[in-house]
Formats: sequence, C-alpha cells, structure tokens
Amino acid sequence: MQLKNEVIALFERRKEYEEAEAYYEGVTPEVYASEGLRRAMKATGYNAHLNFCRPVVDAVSHRLEIAAIQGTSDAGTQIINDTWEFNELFIDANEIHRSALVYGEAYAIVWPDEEGNLEISWNSPLTTSILYDPNGPVGRQKLQAVKMWEDGEGYTRLNVYGPDTIEKYRAQGTAVTEGTNWTHLETIENPFGQVPVFHFRTRRPYGQPEHRDGYDAQNYINKQFIQSMYVADYQGAPQRYALSKAGSSSEIADFNEGDTDRENIGSLKNGPGEFWYVNNVDQVGQFTPADPEVFWSPIKNTVRSMASLTNTPLHYFEKTGNVPSGQALRVAEAPLIKKVNERKASFGQAWREMFQFVLFANGLDEDVQVKWVDIESLDELERLDAGLKKRNIGFSTAQVMREMGYDEEVIERTLAEAKEERDTGLAAGYGRDPEVRTQPQNDERNVENQNPQDAA
Repeated sequence: MQLKNEVIALFERRKEYEEAEAYYEGVTPEVYASEGLRRAMKATGYNAHLNFCRPVVDAVSHRLEIAAIQGTSDAGTQIINDTWEFNELFIDANEIHRSALVYGEAYAIVWPDEEGNLEISWNSPLTTSILYDPNGPVGRQKLQAVKMWEDGEGYTRLNVYGPDTIEKYRAQGTAVTEGTNWTHLETIENPFGQVPVFHFRTRRPYGQPEHRDGYDAQNYINKQFIQSMYVADYQGAPQRYALSKAGSSSEIADFNEGDTDRENIGSLKNGPGEFWYVNNVDQVGQFTPADPEVFWSPIKNTVRSMASLTNTPLHYFEKTGNVPSGQALRVAEAPLIKKVNERKASFGQAWREMFQFVLFANGLDEDVQVKWVDIESLDELERLDAGLKKRNIGFSTAQVMREMGYDEEVIERTLAEAKEERDTGLAAGYGRDPEVRTQPQNDERNVENQNPQDAA
C-alpha cells in the first residue's frame, strides 16, 4: 500500500518538477490579476521573457566541481577512476548537479551491464523516486526506489528497486491512478543487498528547487517586461485620433452613420499606428505612450529582491563591469559560498555512498573521500599564495594541485617533470652549484700589460 501511494505521489509531483524546469528555462506564462487583461495581452502574441531564475541555479552549479574521488586504498581509487571514465561522469556529474539544483533532486542508478561493467545512469525526479522508512531517521533509510516512465508504445513502465530484487511492471496508458492495473513482467535478483539508487538532493528528505524563492519575482519581471515590449510599439508608432464637428463621415472606416454611438465606439481599434475618427469634434492629435522607465525601474528593484531572496550576489544578474574584487568580493559572495558548501555536503554524501556501493560490488569494503575544487573567488596571485601557504604547513604538492582544480593526469605529469628537472639540475635551487667568477680588484699584472693609450 505504501509503495502504491509513492507511485501515485511521484506521478502527482511531476507538476512541481515541470514548473521548476519551466522557470529555469524561462518559458513560464505571464501572470495577470485580470482575466480580461490576460485575454487582451494574449491577443498581442508577445511571449518574451527576461530569465533571472537561471543565474540563481547556475551560480551554484558552476561552483560544484569535483576535484577527485578516492578510496582508502590504491586499488579502490583505481576502480573509482575506471568507473568514472567508463560512465563518462566527467560530463554527467555536471548534469546530475544541475538537475538536482533545478528540480531539487536527482537520482543515479547503478547496475551491471551485459558485460558485467557497472553502469551509472542519472535520472530526473520526473521518473524516479526513493521511498524512505518513516520510522527511521528522516530521509536516510531506503526501503525501495521506483522508476516510472512512458515507453513510447502506449504503456507506462515501472521498475521497483529493492535490497533483494528488482521487480518490473507494465500498465496500459500513460495516466497513473489508484485503479491502474500493473502487469508483472519479471523479477531480477539483487545480489548486493542494497537499493542501487542514490539520491542527490538540496535538503532531506526531498529537495526544493534552488530558484524556488524567486518564482514570484520572476513572474513580476515577466509581466513588466512584456508590457514594456508592448509599449515600445506605441513609442515607434503612436496611436492617433481625429475629432470632427462637421463634414461627412461616410468615408471614414471607423465611423458608420447608420450605427449607434455605442456601436461606433466599439469599432475603434486600439493598437500601435491605429487611427481613431470621432464625429462632431474638430481636433486631431495622438496619445502619448507610457514612459519605458515606468517598467524598467521596477524590474531592476525586483532583481535586487530576487538576489536577496535567493542568496545570489547581485553581480551575477548585472554584468556591468562594476564587479567587486578582493575582500569586497568575498563579503558579497559569503551567502552564496555558504549555500554552495551546503550543496557540497549533501551531494558529496550521495557520491560517497554511490562509490562505496561501486567498491562493494567489486569486492572491496572501504570508505570513499570526495574532494571538491576550491570555490572561493580568488585571483591568480591569491590562489598561488594560498597554495604556497598550504604547502608550507605540510600539504603535499599533489593535494594542493587537486584543490586548485588540476586533474590527476596533469598532476602526475607535472610532478614527474619537476623531478626530472631537479635530477638534471635544471630547476632553480637543485643540482650542482653554478660556477661563480669574480673580477680581481688589484691585479698588477693587468695594469702592467695594459695598453698605455687605454690607461690614459
């Protein structure tokens, strides 16, 4: 019964995930307080957006870069590196992080392929979820995981991942309800004794989209921006009018003498470049378009509010060149750095658990360490200075280079080249001492042998 409810809940939560994706991609509809205004603006065909939700997510995503994942033994680290390369996680790791930030969570399923290699496939919460033990610590003890998707042939597929088996089902149609009849397809034994699905999330038990607090601000920005676009047309082609007291109006398309005044008023069209003719008044003119600043000033204020609500530094929204530097930059980015560190702790635990499972599946029972690239905004001199200080207090050169973002291949090659330079005496401070020659100050022989003209 609990599993059935979780399957239905997964189907129902898709709306929330699709909403989060729409805000990230910038394709949300404009929000109106008036239904009449909604219809009027929809008729214009305007659908432009200024997407400020994306920078909220990308500001965190761009700072989540794994430097290394290591086991406690060389054999374990080698298995991790081989699995990482085989599954192209140097690409998919970024997709996992981005998905977890956009939706609030993402999942990775680990299972052997036909040749016995462990295959790691990442999945969005649109298809996948984990059921946790409600009687245990919040969001920690996995009971089962489910993956549900449409197969393109008119069926909904369902895989249930347990610690002992994987059950596969199929149902006709794409709408899942309590009355859905599932047909059991097969049972696969799980020899690992663990649920092979791993949860990347922004919080426990289930995450929240990184940009969730910016939805309302984005709605207001969209509204102001679309209306400013509409006003821009009136700036280029103002709406005009002609008011006449006398004369025939039979040639004016907007006025019909056989119609009532109400009917004639209803025939007047509102739009850029339109011309209004009204009888019995002798005057011409044009309507003054609204000032665009009426819309852009609130947009700028709303962007600042979004920056505050989402703990995103303002310079991520405004690429003006007035970016703070040095200490001012570190102060401005302090809330973002704290948020990124929280995501590192959460995502890092998922990576750790997943590669512990990988090692266990390969016959090794050992811990895993996840190392991240340094996230603070430092210029090159500050980074080098920080690395030198770490070296002076005992950090290895290899570890300092890892924290600076270099991969293992570059580190290994650099250390080998440095050793070769020391062995051959090419590096400063190593090898034999250079020969030093000095010029004698009082050499009588040089004076005696000196050319008289030179001496003069």
